[in-house]
Amino acid sequence: MNPKDQIKDTLSIIDVISGYVKVEKSGKDYKARCPFHNEKTPSFYISLERKSYHCFGCSAHGDIFTFVEKIENIPFVEALRTLALRASVSLTDSKKNEKDGRLLLLLEDTTKYYEKMLEESGEAKLYITDRGLLSDTIKLFRIGFAPQEWRKLFIELSVKGYTPEEMEEAGVVIKALDANGKVKGWYDRFRGRIMFPIRNIGGRTVGFSGRILPQYTDDAKTQAKYVNTPETALYHKSKILFGYDTAKKKMAETKEVVVVEGQMDLCMSYQAGVHNTIAVSGTAFTDEHIKLLKRFAEKIILSFDSDNAGITALKKSAKLCLFGGLDVYAVELSSKDPADLIKENSSSWIRALSDKKQVILFILSKLKEVKDEREFRKRVKEEVLPLIGAVVSPLDRDFFLQKISEETGIDKMALEKETVLETVVEVKEEIKKVEVKRRDQTLLSLSAVVMWKKLEKREEIAPLLEDINTLPREIVEKHIFKMSKETPEENNIETIFLELILEYKKEKIMGEILLLKKQIEESGDDTLLQKLHMLMKEKEILYKK
Repeated sequence: MNPKDQIKDTLSIIDVISGYVKVEKSGKDYKARCPFHNEKTPSFYISLERKSYHCFGCSAHGDIFTFVEKIENIPFVEALRTLALRASVSLTDSKKNEKDGRLLLLLEDTTKYYEKMLEESGEAKLYITDRGLLSDTIKLFRIGFAPQEWRKLFIELSVKGYTPEEMEEAGVVIKALDANGKVKGWYDRFRGRIMFPIRNIGGRTVGFSGRILPQYTDDAKTQAKYVNTPETALYHKSKILFGYDTAKKKMAETKEVVVVEGQMDLCMSYQAGVHNTIAVSGTAFTDEHIKLLKRFAEKIILSFDSDNAGITALKKSAKLCLFGGLDVYAVELSSKDPADLIKENSSSWIRALSDKKQVILFILSKLKEVKDEREFRKRVKEEVLPLIGAVVSPLDRDFFLQKISEETGIDKMALEKETVLETVVEVKEEIKKVEVKRRDQTLLSLSAVVMWKKLEKREEIAPLLEDINTLPREIVEKHIFKMSKETPEENNIETIFLELILEYKKEKIMGEILLLKKQIEESGDDTLLQKLHMLMKEKEILYKK
């Protein structure tokens, strides 16, 4: 049986579709309101027997692959990979896919262990219930507890047959080395912490975020309030958002997403009925995050801390979101974070969200506290105009320039000139970033071939699609024009395509090796040596091809 059929046999089409829309029984079939067009009466029918769907309103039809491809606005290859991950089906017989499946099972067993430990710990349960979480919320987000033990999880997973190396690769244990750099054992990464599983798009655990239990705080030691899983084969913080799997259904319905800073904020927001909430969890917004949100949302509502660090994070995140074409709003919460506000009165959180302000006007209102006229104008230039420059729609840009001119008394033409100058400088810097590096030159050529010859669905390109999507489209199109003028023989395109893939993989892994070596030299962290060793092995295999 091929992987595609295996996935269709493993996953119920009802389970997949009900993750995005409300589904109800209708005779031997099921029905729902179509997610692809607005309708009041359900005309979207799903057949469990045929494993397919059809909408009698807009004629949308297909199977689980076309459904995920369309609703998440992703290529078929990515939809295939998303569903394969959810079904724990390997797309090839490669060792990597087998290893990833094994790590997912390990992380699932770790999640169950933390859940069990929470049930057995009165102090941990008391802490999270005192924070306001209800049992249904705890179960939904699979919140657990890592006891204050050095090797309890390690022993538990060892009994289940996992190796220390697998546990380390999953990010749940740390390797201890002696003075000579030899391994003397492993110990649990998370200890004395409330555990929040971080899940991928399909709802599978790929990492954890652990919040220290207050009674285990030691003032004599430097301890992080939160400890997160490091970058692993499964967990990439720049590509995963906490709560995305629970928020996407409501996001698809409302076309809106609420962004908070922490896991507790998200859980309490969900509990208050705001199901389209996700959390950045201490990481900066990235382009990858924006792409994820744009699959479902058109409007983004940011709720960050009101201190200087929070406002700075708000402006950076807002700028990225505006560049991504999203309509961005901000929420004013004074000194309380969402979790505390909701615990006190959940209706206050709902009211704060309804009182949101468009982010540019929100930042401008903050600057009105500056009394010195020249300082005020300087701050407008530095903090507000870059946001206007990031607005995609010329009509919207004109609206905000007019609005700011009216509210500040600054000439609109002067504001517009400053905005254009800021934007030109930024665009030039972005182009430099792409055109300077050798590796990016190879990626640029590869991207051009893929776009030119429409090779996005080729299996070989699937692992590199995320890298390809980071390049500005106008630069790729420019390179396509250059390549098309050279008009290589059509039968040479396949050779060029495969050579570029191999070359890019070589350059990419060399870059990772050099970066890791630098990190080891600067930090003296010998625990990175194992990862370096693995990269060197991968490099040897690539260079033999």
